Amino acid sequence: MRFAGKRAVVTGGASGIGRATALRLVGEGAEVWIGDIDEAGGTELAETSNGRIRFQRTDVTKAEDIEALISAADAAGGLDVLFNNAGAGGARAAIDAIEPDEWDFTQALLLRSVALGIRYAAPLMTARGGGAIVNTASIAALQTGAAPTAYSVAKAGVLHLTKMAAADLARHN
Repeated sequence: MRFAGKRAVVTGGASGIGRATALRLVGEGAEVWIGDIDEAGGTELAETSNGRIRFQRTDVTKAEDIEALISAADAAGGLDVLFNNAGAGGARAAIDAIEPDEWDFTQALLLRSVALGIRYAAPLMTARGGGAIVNTASIAALQTGAAPTAYSVAKAGVLHLTKMAAADLARHN
């Protein structure tokens, strides 16, 4: 029960790693808010959680959706954990063929959403004396050829953003 009395937000929580994480957090005593565009999956998970998981439709490419999800969890008694996990493969085109809107969407989904999650959660966690922020990256952040260019660049950005955020926020626990 390591997370008893804690509140967590998991983006991309309706399936995959996010769903497994939400269930594990609940199993360890947390109350969990999941944000996802998958309304059916998010609703089903919430309905089968005995009230321990709440679902809020969240498009992480929209700043207002991220802020609303984090605010909802905080309003229920504070935010202790944020898991920036939402994502998908993004644009697959090579750098010399990718369309600007495909590049922008991929970066918004995989990198900007993480930055905004941190931006909205950190002040709330600071006010509570600290918290934990976890961000999903990928092996694609470390080597070429593991994934398409736009995805790999975004995940490398997540890796560096995580290091920068840790350095900036360490003084707040």
